[in-house]
Amino acid sequence: MHALTPQQSEAYLRYLDTPAPQQPDLAALDRLIAAHQRQVAFENVDVLLDRPIRIDGDSVFAKVVERRRGGYCFELNNLFARLLLGLGYRVELLAARVRWGLPLDAPQTMLSHLTLRVLLDEGPHLVDVGFGSATPWRAVPLDDREIPDFPFRLRPQDDGTGEVQLENFRAETGWAAVYRFRPETHAWVDYIPRNWYTSTHPDSIFRQMLMSARGDGECRLTLANGTLNRRYLDGRVESRKIEDALELIEVLKTDFLLDLREDEIEPLRVRLAGLLQA
Repeated sequence: MHALTPQQSEAYLRYLDTPAPQQPDLAALDRLIAAHQRQVAFENVDVLLDRPIRIDGDSVFAKVVERRRGGYCFELNNLFARLLLGLGYRVELLAARVRWGLPLDAPQTMLSHLTLRVLLDEGPHLVDVGFGSATPWRAVPLDDREIPDFPFRLRPQDDGTGEVQLENFRAETGWAAVYRFRPETHAWVDYIPRNWYTSTHPDSIFRQMLMSARGDGECRLTLANGTLNRRYLDGRVESRKIEDALELIEVLKTDFLLDLREDEIEPLRVRLAGLLQA
C-alpha cells in the first residue's frame, strides 16, 4: 500500500474541510476521523448496480474525492490509510470477523472487514471509518481503557482476538460485539479477493440490500433498504420507513451526500424498487 501523493492528500483534506495536522498525533487523528465521517458516507450503491469495485489507490481516490461518493471498508479504510501514510502516520492493516447483529453463540464469520492499527506515541489505536452503522468516531485504544462519554471499547477474548464493542443496553451484557480481529497484520494483496467476494458473491449482504451510514457530529444516520434511523449520542433513536424508490434516492443525495449522476438515477430506481418490494 502506497501513500497518496501530496496533491491527492491536499485535495482529500480540502474535500473533508479540515487542515493538515501539524504533527501525526492522536488529537489530529481524531479530528481527521470525525471530519471523514461527516463528509464521506458508507454505502454500497455501485455494488447494487453491478459495477466492479476497484480498490487501487487512484480508483478509490477518484470515486470518493473527485466523484463525491462513498464506499465500504475496502474503499474507505483503504483511502484513509493512504492519507494517514501521506501525513506521516504509521499504519498497519488488520482483518476482522464481523459480529455486529449476531447472537453470542453465532457461528464463526469470515475475515471480511478491513480495519486499521495506527501506531502513535500515545500507544497503538484502532482506526475505522468504513464499518457502517457502528463506526467509532474517534480512535479506539488497543488496550482495555475506556474513554469517558465514548460508547466503544476493546476487550481481549479467550481465543487471542480483540473484540470491538459498542455500548448497547439491549444486549445481553450491556455491550454488543462489533467485530473481532487478531493482532497479525495482513498484506494489501490479501484484501483483493475479500473485496471481490464482498462485491460479487450472491451470498454477500452487500448484494442483497441497500446500506448507507454517515455521522454528522450529533447523530449517526443509517439506512437499510427503506429504514432510515437517526441514533443520537444520548441513546435516542428516530426511525422512519421510506417506501418510494425516488424518495430513497433523494435521501441518499441529501442526507448521505452522495453525488449521483443523472444516468445513474433510473437504474438505481429500478434496483431499489425491487428491494423495497422484496
